[in-house]
Amino acid sequence: MRCPFCKGTQGRCAATASGRWVTECCSCGRVVEERQVQEHQLFLLRAHDNPLCVVTPDLFAEVSALHSTEDGGEEDPFEPTGFISAFSTWSLEPAPVFARSSFSFSGHLAELERTLFSTSSASSSSASSAADSSGPLVSVDHLRAYLQIIDVSSILDVDHDITDHAFQLFRDCSSTTCLRNRNIEALATAALVQAIREAQEPRTLQEISAAANLPQKEIGKYIKVLGESLQLSQPINSNSIAVHMPRFCTLLQLNKSAQELAAHIGEVVINKCFCTRRNPISISAAAIYLACQLEDKRKTQAEICKVTGLTEVTLRKVYKELLENWDDLLPPNYTPAVPPEKAFP
Repeated sequence: MRCPFCKGTQGRCAATASGRWVTECCSCGRVVEERQVQEHQLFLLRAHDNPLCVVTPDLFAEVSALHSTEDGGEEDPFEPTGFISAFSTWSLEPAPVFARSSFSFSGHLAELERTLFSTSSASSSSASSAADSSGPLVSVDHLRAYLQIIDVSSILDVDHDITDHAFQLFRDCSSTTCLRNRNIEALATAALVQAIREAQEPRTLQEISAAANLPQKEIGKYIKVLGESLQLSQPINSNSIAVHMPRFCTLLQLNKSAQELAAHIGEVVINKCFCTRRNPISISAAAIYLACQLEDKRKTQAEICKVTGLTEVTLRKVYKELLENWDDLLPPNYTPAVPPEKAFP
């Protein structure tokens, strides 16, 4: 076996809460494969040892006798009157034999049931103590949140540990706040944003918004709800150029010198507070465009905006702000591949 979550190769057999047999990964403990056993009734045929002899008339003898009687002739004494056939006698078993067959398929459903089992059991106990109907609604909300996180994570190709942490954040938030009249998908997406930022994964809010098919303002609203309910110590919107810059350079296929120059420009801009009103993504895009101009890399503004998710107007504004202090942005003893008078006409 090969675990799709952690790429482990060792598995063990276990049983879920619903009584189905599954194969778990020995490394991460997630369900890899699920098996469903079905019973079938089989009636077996059994042959007796003693054959059954039956004498049947011969068709030729009946036809010849019919012609002889019509012609008025005598019967032939040497004509056969019939033949003997030996049949084996078959009988069904008095009771059927039960045979089992097993079907194996993906363990995503069993993993979902096991993930939601503790939540559903806790909600059912609280519902029985409070004597209201909030228990089943909590289970449905958790199911919707889990599916939303799984869908967005698969689009963004996020690690499964981040997905599990995002669902845990959603459960912690749902236990402290009321989910009535709340956008469950937006809250689940906000939990995924927090988990991605805690793991220092280079994913922008624009990418997550496009993958979740939700507006950024809606996600930002529930990011505040999540931060207030969980009382997060670190700022939930923490971002850095060091997180996004390497991924942008890789997607643009820049060489090492251009990447180092862009990273240096971004660090100088942040340390000297040249663009205080700009976010790290805008500064990263402008620094990459400036480095491409100096290193003679043919990258258009449209290509950079497609990767970073900015508009060309925003890129040009931040780029002009960098040009106002471009002498301080370059590293010492740096010789550009393109003279400044040609790079910045």
